[in-house]
Amino acid sequence: MTELTGTHRDSLIEATVAEFADAGYEGASLNRIIRAAGISKSSFYHAAGSKAELFDAVVETLIGDVRARWTAPAPASFEGDDFWPAVDRVLGELATLTAQNRALGLLGRIFYLPATGAADARTALLDSVRGWVREVLSVGAASGAVRDDLPVDALAAATFGMLRGLDEWALSTETSEDPDAAGAASAPGILLRAMLQPAPHP
Repeated sequence: MTELTGTHRDSLIEATVAEFADAGYEGASLNRIIRAAGISKSSFYHAAGSKAELFDAVVETLIGDVRARWTAPAPASFEGDDFWPAVDRVLGELATLTAQNRALGLLGRIFYLPATGAADARTALLDSVRGWVREVLSVGAASGAVRDDLPVDALAAATFGMLRGLDEWALSTETSEDPDAAGAASAPGILLRAMLQPAPHP
């Protein structure tokens, strides 16, 4: 199954995200999703035949919505002195997209649920993002913008884990009164520099 379409698309996505976010993957109920979306069972099963199929369809649809608005730059564009300005541009673009595009927020609400036990639409995207991060850091290390005293694979794993953790934190504080939530926009750039920039020569 690929992306959801049709007149019930948005209501089905909203209902699915709310149900999975509230009940988790295992506890999510298709009957509750159908009721919340305001559609008939026949319409629902025309769109998706199972919980797994619905979950993948919603994730793939939201990913498609995001990709229609933003494309990751080629790793080669981070070469040389362009590395940190390019990092700042990407972080700024993603912050703007998050504020303007509901799809990214909806995707975030279910993206970090516990794994379903089988490969799903999130698995493919996570693997793609991990690969892109590693390529970007390889370019940065080759040009001296990123430390080279640790393996690129280790730096990529640490970078991906840190960004994922910050993303989960930002999602959990976006509707709260947490006074530290305002720092979410600047935190990735600050932490990436602290972790990845080469140590100054004595």
